[in-house]
Amino acid sequence: MTGQFSGKVALVTAAADGIGFATARAFADNGAKVVLADINDELGEQRADELRSAGHEALFIHTDATREDEVEALINQTVLDFGGLHLAANVVGDAHPESAGPEFHQQSLESFEHTFKMCLRTTFLCMKHEIAHMIDHGGGAIANVTSLAGMLYNGWGGASYGAAKAAVIRMTKFGAVSYADRGIRVNCIAPGVTPSRAYYKFGPDYAKTLIDEQVINQPIRRAIDASEQAEGIVWLCSDHAAMVTGHVLPIDGGWMAQY
Repeated sequence: MTGQFSGKVALVTAAADGIGFATARAFADNGAKVVLADINDELGEQRADELRSAGHEALFIHTDATREDEVEALINQTVLDFGGLHLAANVVGDAHPESAGPEFHQQSLESFEHTFKMCLRTTFLCMKHEIAHMIDHGGGAIANVTSLAGMLYNGWGGASYGAAKAAVIRMTKFGAVSYADRGIRVNCIAPGVTPSRAYYKFGPDYAKTLIDEQVINQPIRRAIDASEQAEGIVWLCSDHAAMVTGHVLPIDGGWMAQY
């Protein structure tokens, strides 16, 4: 397999569908060996089979990214099976259904803790163990997934989700500066309305409704495909972005251009 990532190993979390699987496929199409991590074993194995059937080297590893022992085991298994780790996309992120409903003062502590656990704890654990390997093995590139909710006020996302995603941005920038001299770049994308698992819990037409009813003021008025988000991640991890680190890349149909 040839391509810009030929000879490199890429790890993608939340890789069973949505932005995660689109990113895994994009890394594979560009020549990388790809490890798909997710808690959905059936779909994760199916996705890895799809990539292998297309001629790619791919492996699925069950991982609950909220648990440090499982994240550490994921990194170790990736290196054992594929010989290294050069690229990582930390896609895991979720909001408690309540976070998009009641006002801030009505939200439960449970919804707050769930959202921070899924968005921030997962990113911290993945970065921690990815960087620990990359430091001793020639560096690498990491892409996190934040949200526009972490950059500006929006009523639909909720305070907990916005705060957690803002913290992902700060962690990204901190990692970028801290490890730049050791050959590790850390960036993140900030997706606009992209249908995914996080959206489906609010209903099958939630993403379309946000745009049609102008809850979200996105100038390009259509939902964004997961593959379009994946292209941003691939670019940030590529040599074309060799001097880009600590950057937040909105892929948002022009949403942030208005602020």
